[in-house]
Amino acid sequence: MVIKLSLPALKCFLLKFAGYLSAGIILLALCCPVSASRVVGSYTTQISAGVPVISEKQEYPPQDQGPRTPVLALNWMLAGFTAVDPKLVFESDTRIMSNGRLSWERIRLKGVTCDLEALTGFLECVRENLNWDFNYRLLISSDANQGRLNFLVLDGFEVVIVANFAVVRFQPAPAPESDRMQLAIVIDDLGRSLKNAARFAALPLPLTFAIFPKLRNSREVASYFTTRHCDIILHVPMEPRDYPHQDPGPGALFMSMSEDQIKQEFIDDLEFLPGIIGVNNHMGSRLTADPQKMTLVMNVLKGRNLFFLDSRTIASSIAYRKATATGIPALQRDVFLDNERDVAKIIEQFRVLVEIARIKKSAIGIGHPYPETLMALTRFSKIAESAGVEIVAVRKLLPYNGIAASQ
Repeated sequence: MVIKLSLPALKCFLLKFAGYLSAGIILLALCCPVSASRVVGSYTTQISAGVPVISEKQEYPPQDQGPRTPVLALNWMLAGFTAVDPKLVFESDTRIMSNGRLSWERIRLKGVTCDLEALTGFLECVRENLNWDFNYRLLISSDANQGRLNFLVLDGFEVVIVANFAVVRFQPAPAPESDRMQLAIVIDDLGRSLKNAARFAALPLPLTFAIFPKLRNSREVASYFTTRHCDIILHVPMEPRDYPHQDPGPGALFMSMSEDQIKQEFIDDLEFLPGIIGVNNHMGSRLTADPQKMTLVMNVLKGRNLFFLDSRTIASSIAYRKATATGIPALQRDVFLDNERDVAKIIEQFRVLVEIARIKKSAIGIGHPYPETLMALTRFSKIAESAGVEIVAVRKLLPYNGIAASQ
């Protein structure tokens, strides 16, 4: 029997074979009780007994690492990279991130390559294998005109690997206007303090402000923002999974409510704040995962010329899908910026948001009115500009519709 392969299929097969062969060598080295050194260009990584490559800042002991750790996934990918581009030069660092409940490793990788096409081809070929072997998702953006390759590796919604490669001695062409990369930032949990709202409104950024309904200062805060031509949305409280341990607050929508009660409560919330252009959820890890309740919510929202932003407080949220199915313009949150109230970590989260925007062409981050967030926001413009990403209002990321056009 004769098997015929097209040239692209043959190239993909060879890339996979080279990657697997090199990955096998790396994994063998990880398991062997000997020391070795691998030099790639000017960068050296040490491989020793039980110590994964690129793990100098690793905080977990080697015996605790399973086959799904970002370090092992990156080693597996780098083995293929260096097989298809032996002149690859790279450096990396590892940080421990937290969202308040879980902690995970995040690796940032930077490098230069002589063969952008080969690296991109290898990534495309192993995308499914990365999902099968590590249960990770891979997002890739390769631009030959700009001489760059960016990719993200995600474990669920959390980014575990951020990578940027540039072509050696490449002069990028000017990016077309249609290829602009944009991101937007929403500041949640407003309505308690006018003084705090004023601090964020003073920033020279096109932020979108999400305001609670039915708080003492909610209307005053909303009026303050609208008189300064800032975009505001309703931050509607919804029942979380750990209710009543966590109370979502006044105006909340609960699972125990009848259809009429949910409709009336949501209408009251919408009418409480004049000038809103959209809605997003506060908490809601239980309610946003319920198809029936989300259908009720979206039916109330339909026809009001408002968009819905799914804050994605739980991976099983169906709010975005229900909104789009109902014909409501909808968006989803990509990154929570300040789960850890530390300026350096907020800036790191913003850098990840920038990378998502560079790959997906758009991204949305959500922050809160913390002093640390306010301080970090003053650095965002420079970071985004240096990456070629524009910070815009959330409505600018909507597909063409009456909301975006009328603002």
